[in-house]
Amino acid sequence: MTASHVPVPWDAAARLAARLLGTPMAVISADEALLGTFGFPAACPVRRFGSGGPVSVGDLLTEPGFAGHPLITDLGVRSMAAVPVPAGPDRPRRTVTVLDTSARTWVEHDLAALSEVAAMLASGEHTTEVGGLVVQRGFVSALLDSLQVGVLAIDGDRRPVLFNRMLRRFCGLDDAMPPVEAMVAAGTRLRHLDGRPYRPEEMAVVRALGGHSVRDVEAVLRTPGAPDRYALTNAEPVYGSAGELLGAVSTVRDVTERRRRERFRDCELELTRLLAASDGLDQAAPPLLRAIGEALDWPHVALFVVDEVADVLRTAAYWSAPGVYVDDLVPERIPRGDAGPGLVWATRRPVWIPDLTDPRFTETPEAYAFAHAAAERGLRASLTVPVCDGDQVLGVLATLSATSEYDEFLLTGLMDGVAAQLGQFLTRMRSRELTMQLNRARDDFLTLAGHELRTPLTSIISYTTLLTDELDDPDRQQMIAAVRRNVGQLQRIIDELLELTALESGHHRIRARPTDLVAVIEAAVHDLRPPDGIRVRTELPADLILDADEERLRQIVDQLLSNAVKYCPTGGDVRVAAAGDGPDVVELSVADTGIGIPDGDRELLFTRFHRGANARHTAIPGNGLGLPLVRGLVEAHGGTVHLDPAYRPGTRIVVRLPRHSRG
Repeated sequence: MTASHVPVPWDAAARLAARLLGTPMAVISADEALLGTFGFPAACPVRRFGSGGPVSVGDLLTEPGFAGHPLITDLGVRSMAAVPVPAGPDRPRRTVTVLDTSARTWVEHDLAALSEVAAMLASGEHTTEVGGLVVQRGFVSALLDSLQVGVLAIDGDRRPVLFNRMLRRFCGLDDAMPPVEAMVAAGTRLRHLDGRPYRPEEMAVVRALGGHSVRDVEAVLRTPGAPDRYALTNAEPVYGSAGELLGAVSTVRDVTERRRRERFRDCELELTRLLAASDGLDQAAPPLLRAIGEALDWPHVALFVVDEVADVLRTAAYWSAPGVYVDDLVPERIPRGDAGPGLVWATRRPVWIPDLTDPRFTETPEAYAFAHAAAERGLRASLTVPVCDGDQVLGVLATLSATSEYDEFLLTGLMDGVAAQLGQFLTRMRSRELTMQLNRARDDFLTLAGHELRTPLTSIISYTTLLTDELDDPDRQQMIAAVRRNVGQLQRIIDELLELTALESGHHRIRARPTDLVAVIEAAVHDLRPPDGIRVRTELPADLILDADEERLRQIVDQLLSNAVKYCPTGGDVRVAAAGDGPDVVELSVADTGIGIPDGDRELLFTRFHRGANARHTAIPGNGLGLPLVRGLVEAHGGTVHLDPAYRPGTRIVVRLPRHSRG
């Protein structure tokens, strides 16, 4: 190892100073001579750059003596800061100056950064030569240690000559460790992505000694007691002035967080797929928790859901990595406000515990026992987040980790996203379950009510018939006829309710066979008997054959015609049209010029028991079951029915049916 003198890279130093302080120009000068520049023309005078100590000028336009100076007139400089380079007795006075084209306030941090550059330059002429590689111990070492990327340099004999501070921190090594020892220690922790240890000759910087570039090599740094870290390495050979190979240098970037985000993004996509394909929490939870644990390298993930009746959290599911056993530690019930999940439930806030045995988190005997039992099994940290629907906590997602060396805010943000997905899923499951319960209750009620009402109605109809035959009094016969008429109307409502319930539950069978829709429409129009003042017109082809249940098809047409006539109380036109829409679809439409459907009622038009406000206010009779029954019958045929939004005034209902049965 020999010492020698090499020129300091003054231009590189000027560029470093400019970038550190965010200025477009920088110069390093000795008296009035330029040693190095960045963004600065060589012809510009440099006198008055600095003095015996640091100096800064926020606005040169206000500084006496600078009026008309080329710095201002030619370069547009408005502010500057300068510090002297520490000088020995045998060195000339030098100055590092940065210049900005905007007025600015220079702060203490700016001058401190500039002083660091000056200090590096002061030691820049002391160099060391190792195996042909020249290392400037002052400037170069300080420069490399300031980088946010790891740097490793080796000579032609594979001996490390540089191992900068960032690379040591990435590898978890002491700053005072010699480069040779640092390289050996790092090599023992280096793994391929598949887990295989790196052999010395496989390292990127060693491969570059072959005389070619090595690009984008990924590796894992595995340190006991710490999470795996991922590195992306590039390496280049280093040549001397005569073209001889002197060694190689590599840059190592820490891509752990980027890789973790990528893995977690993949995890979120997998969660979306799992939740979309799952019919319930029991089916979704196990693979979901496993995906989370594997994405973040967490050995244990658990999901607790709120039992509102018992006011406790209950274990819904959990996952543990192979070799991790915590079954005896997972509680079946967790009270509100208890440590960990119970606390998250009560506060609705995530909790990150870097050390489970910290007394702040083990105030209760149960929490103390859990924390120390988990720590004995290598589980030292925990992150717990709430699973919410708005302000309501539906559950809690809890994790256990083997190490606390994580970015708390990054992990909390990632887990909050997962918890939000899970909260939406639980809300959908609750809503779907509630809807199914309501539908079952409604159908059960309607079926029960229908059967229970039919028996007495049948008796009433039978007795009123007998009474009509036996009574000679015209007034009493009229009263009995009114009873029979109202009982008949009530029976029709019950029949429609039961039929609609059967259609919606899928219990109604459609017996499809070739049917002429035109013949069905013509028969319905013939039997309609519309009131005076209402004109019914048809626009029909000669025939229109489709696979349909003729009886149900007639119900559809009768209901639409009845509605059209009913809602033309003062007279008007009703138009019935049918036509083929291509080879596979037929279209039936019934339009009227009646009172129409108010805008606020259009979305609810096919909802059972709903009647438009204008119909209620004009006392037009009805029970709100006609169009829901039409919808049920049409959908049972595989068709659709909708209100024509552009048809005004009046109403136009359009039914589209497949020509061929799909059953």
